[in-house]
Amino acid sequence: MSNKRGGLDTLLNQLPSKGRFRFFLLFVLLSFTFWISTKLSKSYQVEQPFTIRWTDIPIGIILADKPQKINLSLTASGIEILFYRMTNKTIAVSLNQIDFSSNRAQVDLRNQTFQIEQQLFDDSVLNQINPSLMEVDFSRLDQKLVAIAPQTGIELRAGYLSDSPLKTIPDSVLVRGPKALLDSIDRIETEFFQAIDVNESVEAEILLQSAPGLQLSVDKVRLSLPVSRYSEKEFNLVIHVINVPLGERVKLFPPNAKVRATLPLALLGTVKASDFKLVVDYEAIVSSKEKPLELKIIGQPPAVKKLIWEPKYVNYLLRK
Repeated sequence: MSNKRGGLDTLLNQLPSKGRFRFFLLFVLLSFTFWISTKLSKSYQVEQPFTIRWTDIPIGIILADKPQKINLSLTASGIEILFYRMTNKTIAVSLNQIDFSSNRAQVDLRNQTFQIEQQLFDDSVLNQINPSLMEVDFSRLDQKLVAIAPQTGIELRAGYLSDSPLKTIPDSVLVRGPKALLDSIDRIETEFFQAIDVNESVEAEILLQSAPGLQLSVDKVRLSLPVSRYSEKEFNLVIHVINVPLGERVKLFPPNAKVRATLPLALLGTVKASDFKLVVDYEAIVSSKEKPLELKIIGQPPAVKKLIWEPKYVNYLLRK
């Protein structure tokens, strides 16, 4: 019994002490670190798969959703290869120079070797691209020109009016998409634009509302609404008779009418009575059977916003 115990004590005495054991583990860890560093710093040639991310897709072209991959033959350090393996790397490939005029489109990746290599780690060298030629699955969209419908709430200050109707620049947008969707739309609306107590011309950029499943040639337009301060001016006009046969004379009662015009304040002093022409038509006498003749304006300055004249009708007397 004493012999067995003596053998166990001898074995325990041969094991390293706690301090020596820690030193041994540290030595092993440092050795492993140096070994890993040496391995990772060396260069290796590997084939690494990448997912393609297409860029510069032409307008009107839709690519298939199925992801496409390429294999790149690389010479890279061990640490770079480790990062390639651990991350889901993508490579951007441009479609800028690709011909989509036929039903097939092919990309020669050898023409983009430099651009592809620029996306790798600094010490990586691109040896080969496989495959070097790739087919691109795509479809084309139909298109049509659609009017833009501005959605606005513009309130003008009292005494101010718009010189011309609200317009958008451009007034239409080229819309691309599946034919069924295109057939269902007749306009593209803007985001709502609101302005209150407006006393000057409106110029603003506004976004178009998104159209799911459709592509728009522009995503925003410019709103334009010229606004001026307006006032009224009254004129006393002589009433003219038109289409009078030779030898006929028509006397009107009354021979004059008052016209009240709404004009831009800036032009108020430049507009004269001679800029208007207020008439009755002799041919209406034949059909009116002695009824009063209606007054009509056939000439006025283009800047006039509104005209009111009094009276609306006049009596007449025919003379040979």
